[in-house]
This record gives sequence, structure tokens and C-alpha cells, in this order.
Amino acid sequence: MSDAGYEDRVGREFPGGEYTLAPWRVWLTADVLFDDPWDEVPHPVLAWMAGVAGSGLSWDDLFAWFDATAEDGPMFGEHHTTLHRPLEAGVTYQVSGRVVSVVRKVGKRAGTMDVVGYELDLHLAGADGREHVARCYNSIVFPRRPA
Repeated sequence: MSDAGYEDRVGREFPGGEYTLAPWRVWLTADVLFDDPWDEVPHPVLAWMAGVAGSGLSWDDLFAWFDATAEDGPMFGEHHTTLHRPLEAGVTYQVSGRVVSVVRKVGKRAGTMDVVGYELDLHLAGADGREHVARCYNSIVFPRRPA
């Protein structure tokens, strides 16, 4: 349990939206990552890119939910992607997301910080409803400076 005062944000849903994995972006991403740009299966990092772009929030919006700004120095924490099926170039994914945790931590040297966990889900719309394609768990570390 956290004493950060942001527990009420756990469960808060992102506005959501959609994102299309444009073939040119799939090719460029593979090329930049020294992957095979001619591979028919897009690189898994595109699940995260699609999730962030289709979440319906800017970074500034997300930071504001936790009374922070970019100037406060938030840092990317953890990341884990689970693919339930391969991504596909040219396909439009429905994106949803939510805050799943808020934990206050205090380090000897780093001081006080809030670690916020959130998930981004990619779905395909289909005849049988929405097929879950990927889930990306991420965390952001918000340094908290004494007032």
C-alpha cells in the first residue's frame, strides 16, 4: 500500500483510441533496431509504440494525473510486453489502458519517489468481439522533492 496519496488513481482508465501499424513505420523501426526490415512480422517494440500513441493521453496529461511535469524529471521504470499473437503491418489496433499501481518508495540516496504502474492493451476488432493482441506493462518513477 502506498502513502503517496494517489491510490484513487488506481483503476483510472486512459481515454483510449486506435493506432494503425503503417508498413513504412514497421520497416523503419526494424531497420533502426537492426532487425530484418523485410520480415513480415513487425518487431514487438511496436506494441509499446502503438499503445502509447493510441492511449488517448499525452505524456504531459499522464504526468498531470500525478501532480508532476516533465520538468520534475519523471523516469521510465519497468517495461514488459506480452504478445498473445503476432503484430501485423497495416492493421489498426484498438488501444485501452489503465493505471494499475501507485507505490511510494524512499531511498537513502534517491529520496522519495512514486512508482506508477500502468498497462496498455491492443485489441483487434473481429466477428467474435475484440481479440486481445498485446499487453504492455510500464512504470514511471516520479521523484518527489521536499516542499
